Amino acid sequence: MEIDDYVTASEAAKMLGKTSGMIWVLCKDGKLPGAKKMGNAAWLIPRASVESYTPGRRGPRTKKEKLSGELAGIRAELAAVAETKKAEGE
Repeated sequence: MEIDDYVTASEAAKMLGKTSGMIWVLCKDGKLPGAKKMGNAAWLIPRASVESYTPGRRGPRTKKEKLSGELAGIRAELAAVAETKKAEGE
C-alpha cells in the first residue's frame, strides 16, 4: 500500500465528523481495521477503513432487547439439559 492509502487520526476525524480522540478510541478498540500505532502519539489508518466505517448502535439496550437476550440464553440452557437427559436415556 502507498502512503496515500493511509490517513492520520486528525484526517479520519474530519472525514467522519468526530474528534481525533474518538478516532483514537476506535483504533484502539479495533473498529478501524488495519490501523497502526506509530510511536507513542500517532495512528495511521487505512483510508478504506475510514470510508467503510459504520458507527455502531448508540446508547444502552432497551429492556426488550435485554430480556430477549436473556431468554435466548435460558432456551439454550434448557436445550442443553434436554439433550443431556436424552443422551443419558431418561
